[in-house]
Order: sequence, then C-alpha cells, then structure tokens
Amino acid sequence: MPDATRPLPDLVLGDAVVDRDALRRSEPDLIERLLAVATTRVLDVRGASVPQRRTQLLWRAPQAQDRQWFDTGGVVLYLGHTSHGPALAVLRPQDDAPVPAPTGERPGNAATATTSEDDGDDAPSWRTLRDIGLELSGDDLACVTAAVALAQWHATHTHCPRCGAPTIVVEAGWVRRCEADGSHHFPRTDPAVIMAIVDESDPDDSRLLLARGPRWKGPHRSVLAGFVEPGESFEQAVARETFEESGVEVTDVRYLGSQPWPFPASVMIGCIARAVTTPLRAQEGEIEEIGWYSRADVRQGLADGSLALPGRLSIARALIEHWYGEPLP
Repeated sequence: MPDATRPLPDLVLGDAVVDRDALRRSEPDLIERLLAVATTRVLDVRGASVPQRRTQLLWRAPQAQDRQWFDTGGVVLYLGHTSHGPALAVLRPQDDAPVPAPTGERPGNAATATTSEDDGDDAPSWRTLRDIGLELSGDDLACVTAAVALAQWHATHTHCPRCGAPTIVVEAGWVRRCEADGSHHFPRTDPAVIMAIVDESDPDDSRLLLARGPRWKGPHRSVLAGFVEPGESFEQAVARETFEESGVEVTDVRYLGSQPWPFPASVMIGCIARAVTTPLRAQEGEIEEIGWYSRADVRQGLADGSLALPGRLSIARALIEHWYGEPLP
C-alpha cells in the first residue's frame, strides 16, 4: 500500500520560484528606471494570456510605448529578478480590441526577435497558463503564475471597497491605494482545501472518493475541494466540505502540500483524510455524480474511457496519483 503520510512530489506551479526582490517595490520610479534599461525583460500579459512560441515564453526588451499603460488603465508590474535579469510584466486592460499577434524574444537571446512574420509551427501565439504550464520551467513558470494572478486582481479592484473611489497602482504593481481615503489594498488570495478522501475498510485495496461537478461533462472525475471559511482551520474545512458535498464523515486529516492556483486567485491546500462513513449523498447543485473507486476501477476506467482525470498541471492529479502509488497514464 502507498505511504499516505509522505508529502506530495514536486507540484508544477508550487515548485516554481523566482527572486521576487520585494524590498525594491517601494523604490521611487522603479518601473520607469527599469524600462530605461535594455537588459530588462518584459512580458506582455493580455487578460490571462501570454505570448509563446513553441514551448517558450516570448520576453522582449522595453519599448517606448510601454509607458502608455500608466495612462490607459493598464499596469506595469515588477515581477522580480530572474536568471536573465529584472523582469517586468505589462498587464494590458481587457477590451474588445482585436488581439494583435505577439512579438518577443526567447530568454537570453535579445538580439533575435520573433515576430508575427514567423510561419508554421514557429509562429508566436497567445496562450494561457493552463495551456502551457507543463511546458514551462524555472523563472518562466514562476513569472507567469504571478503575472496572471495579479492581472486578474488588478482587473477587478479598480475601485476602493471602502468608499468606491478609484484606486491607483503603487509598490511596483503589488498594491493599490485609494485616492480618496488613502487606504491600501493588497492582492487577494483565497485559501481552498482539496482532499483525497480514502476508504480503508478493505485491507487489500483502499478506495478513493471521486466526483463530478455540474460544469463538467462526461467521464471527468476529481477529488473534492472547497474554500476555507472565516474562523476555520484547514482540517476543519476538509471535514466540513467533505460532509457537505458527499455526506461522508472523515478523520485523520493530514496536510500533503500546496499549490498556487491563479484561476483566478486561490492557493490549494492538499490534504488526505480517512473516511469514517462510506454511504454517499451528493450535494444538490454542487455534485452531479460521485463514487468510490478502487485502484482496479481507476485502471479499468482509464483503459476503456469511462474515467477521465484532471490534467498534470493540477494538484488534484497529484493527490490522485499519491493515493494510487504511481503516475497514471
């Protein structure tokens, strides 16, 4: 039987790190000074999409028009210091204008630009983190994860939640300040628990609880998840959400790992728990289908197409494979 106490292996988004260089964010005119340096790397972010070519991000050198985003509702954000130098993200406002073909260059290759004139498979395109997360590594993945999360926060926090007045961007894109009452507002991250609920009543093969929500169709199944409520510990949230969604009572809740999930603003706290009861009651409006799956059930379902699991970018997939004991096809 797999060891349920071992931590999760390296998680795709959780393992990516970059020197955020947070102490520099308050330096006067930091963004303007970095835009004046040729060695600064700039990443365009449009909504939740970034420019990509083959399996690499398209960074570029600063351009004179980058400064226009200060006056047109966009944000220029300092991401930190990467192996290729200081990194900025230009967060373009969402609008109905046609999406231009991206331009840029590969990291460490500032002399060779890749433009929209490239043909075939080499042509650059706008892609989301969900699309390319597994293709990126190191600095690129950490920068995109932060940039996409902050882009979505800026898009929905243009006004003060206290008085409704407009907010302005300060601290190199990491804080918004109300122009009326002077209050400061910081990027929001919502903690959510995601849990592998295991039935160990059969000593020969445990079973995993998998379910499908109303937004999913067909054979897709995943582990349960839910947001942590005020005044609640992670362990309490696991027990409450599991019971609400499935009717199953649990015990022995154990933390296994965490993963940022900027879709739009969560951090996923991965746990495993042992079921005390096994009869199932699907929560109306939240769960469409739910069931217990043995390892044999999972193998057979994947083989015949009656079961589809979350992609490898997600902590959900890591939790399922953690219980299973090895990677799944």
